[in-house]
Amino acid sequence: MTEWRIRPTACVVTALLVGVGLTGCFGGDPAQSSASPTTSPTLLPGVEPTFKTEDPEPIPLDAVMVFAGVDPDGTTVSASGYIAGVIENGGTCTFTFSGSGPDVIVTSEGLADSKTTSCGTVQTQISDFTSGTWTAVLSYQSDKTGALTSEPLTVEVP
Repeated sequence: MTEWRIRPTACVVTALLVGVGLTGCFGGDPAQSSASPTTSPTLLPGVEPTFKTEDPEPIPLDAVMVFAGVDPDGTTVSASGYIAGVIENGGTCTFTFSGSGPDVIVTSEGLADSKTTSCGTVQTQISDFTSGTWTAVLSYQSDKTGALTSEPLTVEVP
C-alpha cells in the first residue's frame, strides 16, 4: 500500500513543479510592457561618436585617359577616358593623337554616369595613322569645368 501512496504523491509533486516552471511561459498582459522605446540615441558620458559629420572632400577636376591603343584586329585605334570631379551631360571630349603624321582628332559627347563624366570609347581607322610612336591626349570642355587636359598616353602604331 505504501507504493500506491508514494506514486500519487510523486505525480502531484511533479505536476506542481512542471506547472510552476511553465508559469513564466504563459500569461501576462502584453499591453503592460515595462520596456519603453527611447526617442533618440544616447551616448554614455565621455564616449564620442565614431561617425564623421563633415562633408567629404570634393574630387578635383581631372581629365583621365583610361587607355589608347591599336585594337586586336589591327584595323582601328581606340581610346577611352573620363572626367573626374564633375557629373554632367553635354561637354565635349576631344581625343587628339599626335605623331609623325598629321594629328588625328576624334570627338565625343560627355555623358554623366554614377561618379564621373564618361567620354566613352572612340575609334578611328588605323589608315589615319603612319607607323611609329604617337601620343594620345584627352581634352574636355564645358561651361561648368572650363578646359581640362589629361596626361598623354603612348600608342605604338605598326
